[in-house]
Amino acid sequence: MRKLILMFMLCLLFSAETYAKTIHWLTFIDTMDRNVGEIDKSSRQLLYSRWIDLVNSTLKDNGYSVDIIDVYDSKTTPENCKTIVNNLDCGAEDIVVFYYIGHGTENTGASRFPLMLMGQLNPNKFIPLSWVYKTLKSKGARLTVTIGMCCNARQGVAGRVNPTFSANYGNTYVSEEQSNCIKKMFLNYRGDILITSASPNESSWACGTPIGPTDYFTYRLIDQFNNELPELSNPTWNSMMESIKEDVYNDVSNNVGLQNQAPGSTQTPIWEANLTSASAPSPTTPDKPNTERVSDKSEMLNTLTNVMSYLSSTKVSPKERIALAGKIEQAFTSNAIVRIMSQDGNLVVDKENISIFLGRIATSRLLENVIVVDATANDSGINSLRVREVYKKR
Repeated sequence: MRKLILMFMLCLLFSAETYAKTIHWLTFIDTMDRNVGEIDKSSRQLLYSRWIDLVNSTLKDNGYSVDIIDVYDSKTTPENCKTIVNNLDCGAEDIVVFYYIGHGTENTGASRFPLMLMGQLNPNKFIPLSWVYKTLKSKGARLTVTIGMCCNARQGVAGRVNPTFSANYGNTYVSEEQSNCIKKMFLNYRGDILITSASPNESSWACGTPIGPTDYFTYRLIDQFNNELPELSNPTWNSMMESIKEDVYNDVSNNVGLQNQAPGSTQTPIWEANLTSASAPSPTTPDKPNTERVSDKSEMLNTLTNVMSYLSSTKVSPKERIALAGKIEQAFTSNAIVRIMSQDGNLVVDKENISIFLGRIATSRLLENVIVVDATANDSGINSLRVREVYKKR
């Protein structure tokens, strides 16, 4: 990636403004483990396409910008975790979500919440999930959610489950019911919640689904936000976790193949919630993207996502959106191609020239959001984008 060229072009196009409200995602996913790495790669993709994208698209309506710190492969280390968690800066109306997928072990005698291995085997470097929780909640955000999807014991084996929804190889759609339940879960509470996928002396188990291999906990969390919660008039974190707890326990207990390999195995998610009901912050027009800190690819993708979010927002006047599209186009090569990806998998559902793409999203009234998945650049500018588009379901 031609970082210096990209930074220069983006900084020319946008003034540096601070975000009024931001949702921070800190995902640490061990995708290189020789036993579960492939499952964790799939879980990472499903977590973003089936949950994080939906939440970001919905909270955009209330003026929330996105800050994603997506740590995976060789970057999943205890050192990176400690640095990122300690250095996170957030405001009083911000939302912070931490999600770990990888190996874990019981934090014997210290906490019922596990230690996270973070891609290595030195026990002196294991990270307590409870430390992450305490550190993040001390930042003073409106809502802090800390989730560890890992074993609370030293064992593991794969199982299977049939999900209630199938793979989607087209664009993502968000219904009004989904949008309302996401807003209630993320905007109508203040406080913090600490969650882990298994009780002490239990493992977290993997499963296969038509939308890709993942783990029972992540699958059930995704299922809640895609199917279960939108049907409720008043979804809550505690009621959701009670449902996930019951489903995961039954999934593992009733899996014949798993029980044959590890007789008597159970998995029981646990959590501690310190939440109070609160009024949602007033919806505001999205802020223009902040480019002061575009210093690596992760920040560049966040900036581009916030640029596209602003450009596709119906809360911004059509005149300003169209004018901004013309400025944005200057950062791209004339023959830059935008590939629109399916919600699940890596299928390309459409391709467009950058000029046509920017014009379309700047004038669309059906788009809920545009998420930039990847980008490349050369000496002349950005020459390729991969995006997922989220539409309002009518």
